[in-house]
Amino acid sequence: MSATAAILLATAFVAGVTGAWSPCGFSMVETLGSRRADAGGRTVATSCATFALGALAGGAITFTALAALGRALGGAGSEAGAVVAGTVALACAFGELRGVRIVPQIRRQVPEPWRRTLPLPLAAGLYGVLLGLGFTTFVLTLAVWALAGIAVAIGDVQAGLLIGLGFGAGRALPVILMAPRYATLGQRLELAMAERPVLLRRLRLADGALLAALAVAFLASGSASAAQLVVSAGTDPSRAGALLAYERLGGAGAVLVGGDARSELPARAVAVGGRYVATLAGATLAVRDRASGATVAQLDAPRATQLAVSDRWLVWRVTRRGGGDALWALPLPVAKATPAARGVARLVAGGAGRASIDRPALSGDHLAYAATTGGASRIAIANLATRRRRIVLATRTGQLSQPALAGGRLLFVQATYCSQRLRMVSTRTLRAARTLLTIGSAARRDAGHEPGYTTQGSEPSRCPPGTPGRTDTLLWTTALAGRSAYVTLVRPGTAGGAPAAARIVRVRA
Repeated sequence: MSATAAILLATAFVAGVTGAWSPCGFSMVETLGSRRADAGGRTVATSCATFALGALAGGAITFTALAALGRALGGAGSEAGAVVAGTVALACAFGELRGVRIVPQIRRQVPEPWRRTLPLPLAAGLYGVLLGLGFTTFVLTLAVWALAGIAVAIGDVQAGLLIGLGFGAGRALPVILMAPRYATLGQRLELAMAERPVLLRRLRLADGALLAALAVAFLASGSASAAQLVVSAGTDPSRAGALLAYERLGGAGAVLVGGDARSELPARAVAVGGRYVATLAGATLAVRDRASGATVAQLDAPRATQLAVSDRWLVWRVTRRGGGDALWALPLPVAKATPAARGVARLVAGGAGRASIDRPALSGDHLAYAATTGGASRIAIANLATRRRRIVLATRTGQLSQPALAGGRLLFVQATYCSQRLRMVSTRTLRAARTLLTIGSAARRDAGHEPGYTTQGSEPSRCPPGTPGRTDTLLWTTALAGRSAYVTLVRPGTAGGAPAAARIVRVRA
């Protein structure tokens, strides 16, 4: 669990505990503790269990729904979302530390007739749900409102679930500890809670301190997620260990950078992976051992344009004469590093049709590539050892491109008419993709009417509020290693003579 997640869980838990000072909290202790068993023989312990489960369910429902709303609004994983979350946490922390009144306040209690008309375990479970929902009864701390805003701002469903479970556990714990001992310890604690406001004040101070820590964590993560310049004039990054490889713009050579060491290569394409470095010079593909410099594979590839390498495979893209692209794969190492190795290679993608295929990405035996054909864009992952392939992402409303693969994580670019986003998702679950970087769209939209004519009936923009403005920059090739994600920012040349430009930036993954 990350430090931010731990603080988030602790804040939600303490916010839930603070709610025990509400009229509903006192009522729950008395309702469950004053009746040892109902007519059906159910015990207070059973009722406490159903109350706890209800509180957990209620918390999960509220905060997961809020996070899902934030995700639908495009906040998932964005730098802006982290900054908004940090700002909300900081404002509410200040309010808690100052002890300001809770505004807005919900002056509502749970339905009293339930405990008289329903079996106690059922009533307790329903009461637990209402208290866990957070906003159906009195709110005793600004942290509840802060957590709601944070869930929407970050748009992370898993974080929303974490908040909900923490809040539900905090709501349930005082009740299930005091109710079974109501005749002795429970009544004394309840009396102290009612007569000593300083206890509630101390809890609110704890809420404020945790919110302040949360603000620092979110604001730090927001600034850390900003793109950091790595290469001012380069493209097509790849990384293995501490070694970063990239190409100079326009095919003017390749560069290897590792620590303070820097090597210039007379190649128009380069890739690093595992223990190998692969280069494309002219029409010759070569794979060399990074440590010894020994050539382990070499072959002619006249129409090769992009390549990827791992400890087990070399993959390269070929532009076919009839149109479209294809990917070829060669197992490593080969018995003889000569052009004869070409006979060992096999076609792995693009055998039919005219699909446009991006630069391939390798991680062990797994190959990831993006293909666009007709109106569909998709990313596939193929196991080169077993020859099994699956489509992991697909869309008809935008473009998926430039994948990178590492450690069960898939990095890719998703472009729509509103924005371009660098995103990352687990290849195991393919859920809750995080947005690491967002820039405006490079696409131009038709105005919907001819110049000088009425705008009546023209279609308004459907881009959500806060969408970055249009840009001439494209999110291009990517690389992924450890906690670092790399992406090339390309600005194409113009007809007016402005030269093309490209730079490689890094964001936290």
